[in-house]
Amino acid sequence: MLDTPDDVAETTSPRGDVAEMVGLHGFVQLAAFTRLATDAEHAPDLHAQVTISRMAAGELAGLDHLESVARGAGTDLYAAMAPYTTVLDDFDRRTPPGDWWERVVRTYVSYGVLADLQRLLSRAAAPDGRPMLDEVVADSGYEDFVVAMLGPVVAADPQLSARLALWGRRVVGEALGIAQRLLAEHPLLWSFTDRQGAAGRDGDDAAWLRKQLSAGHARRMDRLGLTA
Repeated sequence: MLDTPDDVAETTSPRGDVAEMVGLHGFVQLAAFTRLATDAEHAPDLHAQVTISRMAAGELAGLDHLESVARGAGTDLYAAMAPYTTVLDDFDRRTPPGDWWERVVRTYVSYGVLADLQRLLSRAAAPDGRPMLDEVVADSGYEDFVVAMLGPVVAADPQLSARLALWGRRVVGEALGIAQRLLAEHPLLWSFTDRQGAAGRDGDDAAWLRKQLSAGHARRMDRLGLTA
């Protein structure tokens, strides 16, 4: 389990921006757990099933840390998570996987986009100067696992490669739409982004966000040998 230090000074009045931020992070951790657990049920062999199950369990560890941050902001983590609970419903309905490989790519793409969004929204520092959420957004090893499992299969099967590249483009379009909608509906989240450090910004926040998340997606697809 993660340590749960008091990263934010105790306050008597809730901070709406921190509540929005920890609510989103808590929801993403829970969503990652449930989707990885479902993927583990569909895994074709025991090694993949156990590995993915362990990664799923790891996603819940960050909730203890987030509870501490939420308390410091004068709010309850689960109340802060509540506005986000239906965020992925449309995504799940629009992207039903046809087979195991499509399931893997769907999670790989959506997990990657949401993880990048978490990193963009974790720039805030506690009063003592430490980043609030470094432990929550730490690398889980999932990306490396998928690359090792799927990369050789894609390299050996051009037809599968073409199909999964097309599928990945469909999935990322839906995932990017979710990310943009989240910040449009919860504008306080913008206070936690590192927009000031972005070179060449033209003032269009939505375009800046899409560019950041698309760059991460392209890098991940390149690692798989798939065209973004």
